[in-house]
Order: sequence, then structure tokens, then C-alpha cells
Amino acid sequence: LTYSATYLFDEEGSELYSYKSRGVLTYSETMPRPLTFLAPYIGNEIALNPLGLSDNGGGELKRGRGILKPAGKAMGLLGFIFKLENKLQAKLLGAEEADFTAARKEIEDTIRSEKIVIYTYGLSPFSAEAVGVLDELGAKYKKIELGLEWFLLDKEKSTIRAELLEMTGQSSLPHVFVDGRHIGGLFTGTPDGSSPGLAGLKESGELKQMTA
Repeated sequence: LTYSATYLFDEEGSELYSYKSRGVLTYSETMPRPLTFLAPYIGNEIALNPLGLSDNGGGELKRGRGILKPAGKAMGLLGFIFKLENKLQAKLLGAEEADFTAARKEIEDTIRSEKIVIYTYGLSPFSAEAVGVLDELGAKYKKIELGLEWFLLDKEKSTIRAELLEMTGQSSLPHVFVDGRHIGGLFTGTPDGSSPGLAGLKESGELKQMTA
């Protein structure tokens, strides 16, 4: 089992507060988690917004944070529905096995030939934010917009979407690949836990190194 602990000491080293729990207790610029339990010691204003971020009333805009974070988590709860309709949509539009094979080859060729590839929807705020994260870093990337939204895709783009799910286990867009490796979406990490997604990599500093 994994446990986490939080301690607060005064200047003389005496313990003012302690908290222990299973799992990992964190506060970061991509996790809207106010430190209200520390308000008696550090003040309510700082506890509510310890990093001074704009979505809690202070600081500058931080790409990969804000209202999209909890919204992204909520969308994740619908993942099983999107997985069910993903390949069905392509088949209803007339896609056959040869089309899925061709789509996979197209994806593999693209992510092999480009350092960074991002698959997006034109109307998706998550896609727009992911592109914004890459632009903020000055990264060079290839953007492939499958369509305005999933329900507006034609047979070819639906087939690519279905193959992205088969290859990665992720049903939602954006899909981001770096050096041919899938790193997840904006807030969605990879199913095997090897990557926390674009926002998480940005926060840890890994994304800047990966995209250099």
C-alpha cells in the first residue's frame, strides 16, 4: 500500500498539524485542490489559492488548468460509452476491415515521420487547450484535425478515430504522440500509467524536455 503524509511545523520545530492517508496527496497547478485544511495556519486567502492561479481569483492564465480540468475528468466517466460507439460509427458509415488496416498504416506512418503529432476536433475546447500548451512551449508539431466533432466525422475520419482507440486504449481526443509514443490527451493519461497526459507532463517539466 502507498501512504502519504502532510506535516506542518512552527519555527521551533513543534508539530502544528499532521495528516496521513492512503494514496498520494498533492496540490499542483493542474489540480484545483485548495489547501483549506491549512487555513488556520497560513490564512484563508493563501489556503484557497496557494499558487495564485487565475481560476481561483489570482495569478496569470496557466495553460492546462482551470475549468477544463474537472470537465475533463467528468468526460472520462463517459469513456465506456465512447468506446462502444467508436468503431460502430465507422462501420455504420461503411468502413470495412481494409479501411481500418489502411487507417492504422496512415497513423503509424505519420507518427513515425513527425516528432510531435496531435489529433484534434475543431470545436473541442480540450483540443484547443492542448494545442495552446504546445504553442506556449514553442513546440513544432503536426496537427491533424479529424473534423469539428466526433458525430460529424465521415467514414475515413471515423475509421482513423477507431484505430486510434485500438492502438492506444483512449477513446477521446486530443491524441498526442511524441517521437512515435502516445502520451495521452490533455488531461487523460495513458492506460498503462506511463504518461499523465499533456498537462501533467507540462507541469512536471518533462514536456519541455520531450519537445525540445
